[in-house]
Amino acid sequence: MLRLDLSEIVRTIGMQQVYEISDPPYAEDDVEFVSPVVGRIAVTNSGKLLLARGHFDTTIEMECARCLADVRQPLHAEIEEQYSLSEVNAPGFNDHVPAIVPDEENEIPEGLFEGTLMNVNVLIRQAAILSAPLSVLCREDCAGLCPSCGNNKNSGTCSCAPDGTNRPFAALPELFRQEPTD
Repeated sequence: MLRLDLSEIVRTIGMQQVYEISDPPYAEDDVEFVSPVVGRIAVTNSGKLLLARGHFDTTIEMECARCLADVRQPLHAEIEEQYSLSEVNAPGFNDHVPAIVPDEENEIPEGLFEGTLMNVNVLIRQAAILSAPLSVLCREDCAGLCPSCGNNKNSGTCSCAPDGTNRPFAALPELFRQEPTD
């Protein structure tokens, strides 16, 4: 988990720091990174905004849209986020200190900031979800699943019907015969 201490950047207008991203494969909620996550991110204090810009490359695991088999998908993602900076009263201090605050335009994702510590994995997860294709195929000629029995048709012919055809509602008459009467 990559955590960045941004306390000095938050205090210094115009300061920029570039960080290298190099995480081993890991699973994060609904995204599984199956190869190392490698890239870089630059964090800049522009005065009113904290800017996070960068990119990373990795491979994620997705499901085939037809047969639900696991597919490894190479991914290049861009990170481009901004968060409002504002001066707040600090307990024990006589003056105001800069802080990262949510505003109407930019909501801060849960777990991204802990004070001035930034959890970069939250940004990586978001960027991966936005950059991933909506659907992938394990192969171009993927036959998908049998609508009757759910067997993977890529592994051979489906034996749901004697003539080899699919009959999605073939079991329906039997279900009606078994329906309990009250």
